[in-house]
Amino acid sequence: MARVKRSGGGPVTTKAGTDLNADVEARLTAEAEAGFDSAALTRRHVGRPSLSGRAGHSNRVDLRVDDETYQAIRRLADKGNRNVSDVVRDAIRRFLEAS
Repeated sequence: MARVKRSGGGPVTTKAGTDLNADVEARLTAEAEAGFDSAALTRRHVGRPSLSGRAGHSNRVDLRVDDETYQAIRRLADKGNRNVSDVVRDAIRRFLEAS
């Protein structure tokens, strides 16, 4: 049977809060050794949701700004209880609509 390597000597728990004691360890080992039906697996999407509203990823634009511009964006973000990315996206969108 496989053994779980533990560090720190304290109890081991899962993210869900399940204590990984010897009984749970034995059950999980038996389940893994018996195999599983891959059709029963649930696909989980990782990362942030797309900004486009469709499946897939959103395009990313990286840019650099001077300190004064960044501080102005930061002040707007703080004032509106928003994050910097939202303020920049909104500014770009407004600029493009005016063009």
